[in-house]
Amino acid sequence: MTDPAPPTDSAPSPAATTIARTVQHSLEAERRDLPTQAELERRTRELRYREAVDQRWLRLGVGAIVFLLSAGWLAADIVLTLAAGWGELGGRPFKLDSTVIVAFLTTSTATVIGLFLVFLRWLYPQVTPPS
Repeated sequence: MTDPAPPTDSAPSPAATTIARTVQHSLEAERRDLPTQAELERRTRELRYREAVDQRWLRLGVGAIVFLLSAGWLAADIVLTLAAGWGELGGRPFKLDSTVIVAFLTTSTATVIGLFLVFLRWLYPQVTPPS
């Protein structure tokens, strides 16, 4: 037995015409939605502005954190120095070897200065001019 031949009517089915119209409509909509050069430039300026504002807020926040961390660290240096000089801390006797005090003050000062340098180089990057 052979399979019967498919129907020969050339009229497309209603589903096929609906799909074809939908595809055609979508293609036309995409063509209409292509942005112009002026629109692309406006969007680029808007994105650059948003990036600059976001970067400003980020740098402001990080700057505040670096400042508070450095201020706390230097306050600890002052408290340690005063406690070592007076010989008590919080009403209790306090005694540290002078080499420990010098090492702590030296490393903490170097750390605070380094922290500020890293932050300032990030805040104000050196921009090399294009060649």
